[in-house]
Amino acid sequence: MTIKQFSQTDSQWKNKLLGFDKTSTIGNFGCLLTSFTMCATHYGATDLTPDILNDKMKAVGGFQAGTAFIIGGALGSVVPGMSVDYRKGAPLAEIDASLVQGRPVIIEVDWSPQTGVQTHYMVAYAKEGDDYLIYDPYPFPVEKGVIKLSTSKYAQVAGSKEPGRIITGCFFTRGPMKIDPPTPPKLDKGVYASFPVYATADELAVRSQPMISDFTLLKRYPVNTEFKVLEADSAANAKIGQQNQWLAVKTPDGTEGYTAAWLVSKTKNAAVPAPGAPPAPVPVPKDAPVVKTTVDGLKLRSKPDNTDATILKMYPIGTELKVLEPASEVKRKVGVNFEWLKVADVEGKQGVVAAWYVSIVSLGAFGPEAQRQTAGPNFSVEEESPLVLRTTEDGVALRTKPYISKETLILRMPKGAELIAMGRQSTAARKVGKAGDWIRVKDVKGNKGYVAAWLVQERPEDPVPQVSPRDC
Repeated sequence: MTIKQFSQTDSQWKNKLLGFDKTSTIGNFGCLLTSFTMCATHYGATDLTPDILNDKMKAVGGFQAGTAFIIGGALGSVVPGMSVDYRKGAPLAEIDASLVQGRPVIIEVDWSPQTGVQTHYMVAYAKEGDDYLIYDPYPFPVEKGVIKLSTSKYAQVAGSKEPGRIITGCFFTRGPMKIDPPTPPKLDKGVYASFPVYATADELAVRSQPMISDFTLLKRYPVNTEFKVLEADSAANAKIGQQNQWLAVKTPDGTEGYTAAWLVSKTKNAAVPAPGAPPAPVPVPKDAPVVKTTVDGLKLRSKPDNTDATILKMYPIGTELKVLEPASEVKRKVGVNFEWLKVADVEGKQGVVAAWYVSIVSLGAFGPEAQRQTAGPNFSVEEESPLVLRTTEDGVALRTKPYISKETLILRMPKGAELIAMGRQSTAARKVGKAGDWIRVKDVKGNKGYVAAWLVQERPEDPVPQVSPRDC
């Protein structure tokens, strides 16, 4: 990632008052402001420094009145298109997914061994093994070497090298990014395998570096494309079919680069299934594990590859899905690159999703008893098509009765949660968006109740993808 480093203790601004506070300075309490500034440079704000961001945030009401508490939601008024979303705890799978997409994450840690959490914020810009690489805004001059979270002083404070124990919260950042085309590497050294390899997935990526990122993609090639292997037999044989291994290849058009060794084989696939054919549906356990999407536009696919033809539909961030696999597999796969999960959505539509773009909501009780309790939706051609709704705000309530009261609350749902309207679909459709009306609904877990009609909208048609998908 391209991020300009700053220190909150730089003499140019360390003594300036932070926000509207009368005593707090950027040097003492400006770690979050400085972290926001660093991330903003990644999203195109080349002329920003901590003191400039401080002044601009004050001008748009980006601090709580009379205090140094910064309001992240105001960032978009200063850096067009930039937004942040705070999560408590250490959602490592979501952090990993964000970094894979090239989006830095601001992590919250405890900086003092005293009782309680004395919050400090830093920028995580990459993952290395099970560790994270960080830019710490406190030291001046800024530390140019690689800082690992596990060996930082904050790991000592936490008494652990595990990121899940060090991180106490995080801000996920989003914003516009300019992606420059990568330069193909020179890998042909005159050493070749005695055999070619063939793509086992459509639109197989060839990359400038052995890593998955928007910044490394050179070209994509169809299934059964033949590649020349730019490695000796012994090295290539040890990699083919192995997860997280990369093979140096030359494509038919002469492009040199790296491709995923787990998505090639020595033989062509003579029985490639028809693209887009959905898998045969299976019973959906009543108490199956549940996951939720951690990115916007996550694709439900007919099979685990990244061609446009396999896309069945797309989900907004926060959509909950039932998993059609045992809890042990859910725990093993979630957050792991290149793993896929079989899922069903609120409509009962089934397929697979990229496991590295979901997080666990519950592990359910996937077993013989749960299987006996299955009851999947079945909409015949004579029945009305299901009306699928989405919540338009965070925290929308599902209630036992159609009125607002502490006693009627069942649960609260995130923005974008999908619901099936119950009863006559045409009647429910007329209520959508109307103040004072209520709609009886069911969520993906089978919870039934009433939702405020003015806080839901009909789910829009899934957009037709215009670019190659980026979830594998």
